[in-house]
Amino acid sequence: MGSHKPSARSRGAVAPLSLIALAGTAGPAMASGFSLNLQSAEALGAATAGAQATPATPANAYFNPASIVGVDGAESSLSFIGVLNDTSYENADAALFGVVPVAGETEGEGVIGDAIIPTGAAAVKLSDHLFAGVALYAPFGFNTEYDDASVLRYHGTYSKVLSGVIQPMVGVSLGDWSIAAGPKFQYVDIDLEGAIDAAGIESALLMTMAVPGTDDAFVDASANDWGTGFVVGVQGAIGERLTVGASFSSKVEHNLDGTATFDVSTSTSGQTLAGLAGLFQDTGVAGEFTTPANIQFGLRFEANDKTRVLASATQTRWKSFDELVLNFENPAQPAEVTTQNWQNAWAGAVGIERDFGPAQTVRFGVMYEEDPANPAFSSPRVPGASRVWFAAGYSRDLSDRAELHLAASYTFTDTTPLNESAAYPENLFRGSVTGDTNIAGFVAGVGIDWRF
Repeated sequence: MGSHKPSARSRGAVAPLSLIALAGTAGPAMASGFSLNLQSAEALGAATAGAQATPATPANAYFNPASIVGVDGAESSLSFIGVLNDTSYENADAALFGVVPVAGETEGEGVIGDAIIPTGAAAVKLSDHLFAGVALYAPFGFNTEYDDASVLRYHGTYSKVLSGVIQPMVGVSLGDWSIAAGPKFQYVDIDLEGAIDAAGIESALLMTMAVPGTDDAFVDASANDWGTGFVVGVQGAIGERLTVGASFSSKVEHNLDGTATFDVSTSTSGQTLAGLAGLFQDTGVAGEFTTPANIQFGLRFEANDKTRVLASATQTRWKSFDELVLNFENPAQPAEVTTQNWQNAWAGAVGIERDFGPAQTVRFGVMYEEDPANPAFSSPRVPGASRVWFAAGYSRDLSDRAELHLAASYTFTDTTPLNESAAYPENLFRGSVTGDTNIAGFVAGVGIDWRF
């Protein structure tokens, strides 16, 4: 497949029967489902192991808001994480109505897009026991792309979901233990595109001789929303060498609102359906979309005065991602439902951190993440898989106030099948799909902490 660059006509579109499959692919960060674990260059260096158990580290507030407790004065952190993906699909096959083969390209590269993800946090000591902070991060996101000529085109050709969170927090020190909590305000923006088998719909609805798969229309869809949730976390010392932490971040429910723009200018069947059936009219769209809660645990064990052993475990509660419903304001355009039936998924990481002199630290870590997607609904928008991360990092004090963090990680998966059955009602006009996806990625991060 050649690199697909969405045209001005088609950018942001999605087949109407697949718009609500918007969230279920590997994100640009190659994380579980479409969640992103790339919120701190320092944490990335150990594959996020132990990030939930790091006092006085505002950069790790995504992993545990109690990380703001213990700062001396005021401290800020800024990270930039870059993701380069190496992804492809092959052996793709698709059929409409179970019998009509879809013509087009059966393999291609560059399925998942690259990304640069900025994150930041700040914390201030208000008194000996009271701390306040704020974190800005992107918890979810993905970008997938297929050529307009791909056999997968009816299941989507372009998908982009971006999110951003503003998370204010208040923390309290209780001696060897601390607790912090706060609201989170999450923005989600969706931009999707795809082809519509207008000939197949005409043949089925108007009983004409139009041949399915020979006359495509297109549709642009975009929607966004602000939603609210909350976070809470705790950290504490057990003995002189062990620090532990745990946190909970709630799910966020979104009521999406946006527009759908249909293009039938090159589709005779699309024009017929628009005129006779009232389909494919530009219209508003509304849908429900929930990002999952997660529970995180971490520990840091002081093996000696220079070496720390790190570990963490996270459950992302993807079971709330059961189905998505899209309603069109155009009464002639029926509402669509896409089933996901995802399951809760765990991730586990271990790492080690060692100081060299008073100003330098190196880290290494490995993480395994389960794929939450239901293999019975593995669509081109959902080329997910269980993943393994290998990471390394380096930190150095630049001055009494500034510390630099560098990190890199390689992520890979096994070959994962595509599998969408035409037996599902939502695939009536999209057809069936089979194939294989290959996903790997390189991640690099740079961050700087500044103490005021």
